[in-house]
Amino acid sequence: MICSLFAGMTQVAAAQESVQDSVLDLSMSYVGDLRRNTTGGLEVGNAYSNAFDLGLNWTTTAFGTRVQSSLAVMYMGGDQISSERVGDLQGINNIEAAAGWRLYESWFEIGFGDSESSVRAGILDMNAEFDTPVTQGLFTASPFGIGTELSQTGVRGPVVWPVTGLGIRAAGAIDESFRWRFGAYDGAPGSDDDDFTSLHVSGSEGALLIGEIEYSSDRIHKFSVGSWMYTAPFQRIDATLQPGAAPERGNHGFYTTVDLPLGTAGDVSFDGALRAGTAPAKFNAVDRYAGLAVTAQNLWKSRPGDSLGLGIAWAHVGDPYRDISAFEGTPATTAETVVELVYRTELTPWLVLLPNVQFIDDPGASHGIGDSWVAGLRFEMSHERTWQLSARRDAPADGSYARRQPQGF
Repeated sequence: MICSLFAGMTQVAAAQESVQDSVLDLSMSYVGDLRRNTTGGLEVGNAYSNAFDLGLNWTTTAFGTRVQSSLAVMYMGGDQISSERVGDLQGINNIEAAAGWRLYESWFEIGFGDSESSVRAGILDMNAEFDTPVTQGLFTASPFGIGTELSQTGVRGPVVWPVTGLGIRAAGAIDESFRWRFGAYDGAPGSDDDDFTSLHVSGSEGALLIGEIEYSSDRIHKFSVGSWMYTAPFQRIDATLQPGAAPERGNHGFYTTVDLPLGTAGDVSFDGALRAGTAPAKFNAVDRYAGLAVTAQNLWKSRPGDSLGLGIAWAHVGDPYRDISAFEGTPATTAETVVELVYRTELTPWLVLLPNVQFIDDPGASHGIGDSWVAGLRFEMSHERTWQLSARRDAPADGSYARRQPQGF
């Protein structure tokens, strides 16, 4: 529907002035993930999970303005290594989710002239633009994609994969190095029934506001500082210990990322990233998070595209969470730590393998769960196709276009 609307707008523009080429992109991907909890955790055993994504992206320019729309759906299924085998709280498999089809994204974006400023609105994934990884994107555990102190917030989590929701964001650039972005998102996305999508918004549930400033250069992949807040009040996490306590406002936090090249040793190049963030302990289990990642590329001349990475994700749990855990008879430790060693190799342009080993210290930050070792193998298959939709100068008023020219396969 959105694509049809924009197509009609572009046809009208074509009747009045020169319209630049439009581009239509179709992408498909399938990810399969097999893991075995070899010791510790909840129980020893295997878990296979999978995710299928189908996306359509359309871009054009008319009247000197960029217009883009995107539609993406996804299916998740299989077993859940975290909840069924390990019992960790950070998520050691970033494609683990309840089985079913979901609308991932459906949005449109309008740019402003030749500047990098734009506004995007619709069904969005906040993590696609805020708190996004660079070096840490190699890893398969969830905290390397978005910090645990942020991903655990909200009624059903923030507007991030797999539970996306309504939102609007504005972005732009101060100069070639500095970029800014600001977003407002549904404060309680999704539904308790894991529906295909949810467009429900409520004043009582409020909104999640987030802003970020990013710097990048030849010497720095990314340096960013972000701040977020929920506008709605929240019940304290230890409300059981404080009868009659009313919901409070103040669920907000900060995060920062430093990601840069570390140097070379012969032909091998190294990159490193450090991310840290905070959240209020009275509303959230995790009040402090720190993640560290180091990666190496060009380990072998015959396979320059392969990468090896070591990552550590540390999530500290606050005093209110430990107090309520002790009251309920399940004493909590002070933190959970996830260590991941992963290797990425591209066998073909459409097939990637990622064998990995993970160690989880104090899974679930619980005294009752033993340390866990997990071995896994992930494979990713993807395919993209692009069509160039050429438009002629002085196009006829009926909006007819030149023949479509497929690009690539």
